[in-house]
Amino acid sequence: MLLDIIKSNIPFQPYINTGTLFDYATGKFRQGIDGRWLLDGGFSPCNGIAGRAQTFKSSLALSFLAGAMSIHPHAECFAYETENAYGVERFNDLVPKDHPISDRIVFKNSTVCSLSDFYEEYTKITEEKISHRKDYLVESPFIDPRSGKPCKIWIPTFVIIDSYSRARSDKGDQQYLTNSVDDSGMNTLWLSEGNVKTRIMSDLPNRAAKAGLYVILTAHVGDKKDLDPYNKAPKQLQYMKNMDRLKNVGSNFEFLVTSLLQTIKAETMLDSNKQCEYPNTYSTNVEVNKVDTTLVRCKNNSSGMQMSFVVSQYQGILNSVTNFLFLKSNKAYGLDVTGNNTSFTPKLYNKSFTRKTIRDLTDKDYALYRALELTAQLCFIQKLWNTSRAPEYVHMPVNTFAEKIATCKSYTADRILQSTGVWSTSKQERERLTIMDILSILASEK
Repeated sequence: MLLDIIKSNIPFQPYINTGTLFDYATGKFRQGIDGRWLLDGGFSPCNGIAGRAQTFKSSLALSFLAGAMSIHPHAECFAYETENAYGVERFNDLVPKDHPISDRIVFKNSTVCSLSDFYEEYTKITEEKISHRKDYLVESPFIDPRSGKPCKIWIPTFVIIDSYSRARSDKGDQQYLTNSVDDSGMNTLWLSEGNVKTRIMSDLPNRAAKAGLYVILTAHVGDKKDLDPYNKAPKQLQYMKNMDRLKNVGSNFEFLVTSLLQTIKAETMLDSNKQCEYPNTYSTNVEVNKVDTTLVRCKNNSSGMQMSFVVSQYQGILNSVTNFLFLKSNKAYGLDVTGNNTSFTPKLYNKSFTRKTIRDLTDKDYALYRALELTAQLCFIQKLWNTSRAPEYVHMPVNTFAEKIATCKSYTADRILQSTGVWSTSKQERERLTIMDILSILASEK
């Protein structure tokens, strides 16, 4: 081909799975080695999570990050926390006790590191990876369609700024040191901070894409103020509310993040007795919250998707409960319901649970966890994806899906329910079978 004369030395940079439904909101499937399907979804090189105060934007960001680091045991993280709200130990709360991740995280907060200092360290990381690329590149399960060989990809390096809205540059710090808060010299503070952040955002995503970095920025949302009531400013983004505005992030933020998840509302989940609706052995009444979100920007799938995450203030995203809530909101898709709507059994796995037992049971029984996960993934694809280019078998009814798993000859039900749907840059403990792999296997059997 004529274009063969153009050589590219840029490694393929897929999205990084987080092990949550966020991967399906931001992803799409690609065929990999041995004809297997891989979900190219989750973290892009530059991600934003924005919301008003106390809508769990930090909890979502840290949960996604902890999930991705658990999947990639050689990945490292540079965490910059600007509100002095938590320490590096917080990350270990979000993963199983026997798999801590804090030893792979360099953590700094704004008391020892300004935004300018952070960005200097960030550029060092990118330059180190680029100059020693052979040490950071590995073969992946993704396949190069031109050569038929596995794509080489970067071992991911994660970077989080929580929050970007509150990050302050050296210049901003200097203005606070040399002026009292009511001096006229402070009048230009927000302008100078905005200019620094705009310059950083102009460079940050490009560096991330060059060196296999995955950046997560949290941002505050406030009210938009129209100076002219007769000529109101347009929405900041199509799927944001008219009154919402991203605060103190510079002018390039909404254009250069590849995905932007907005937390819309959070509410404590209590039953009729004002007790925790989804308790476990150690829960408290105010622990569990439902967080409604909108994917207001997405370059890898459709913008505008709405989804809810169930979040523990201690453990972060509760995947099993989030998946169950999604199924329940879709007319109990893939669930048999008994006991006056109090007992639920996945069609994929004959084990019942209630709202009071789901957390403890799925913590102990991986097959139950996986049955809910696979059912939620199938439901998500069928209800929220445009499947015009997908194989016909993605429309397989959930009852048929469950029946075929139970009678599958080439893969036993137990083998399927002990698998994982995420891919990794390291050897995986569990066999990788995505929902698309399973559908393909079931559809091929007579």
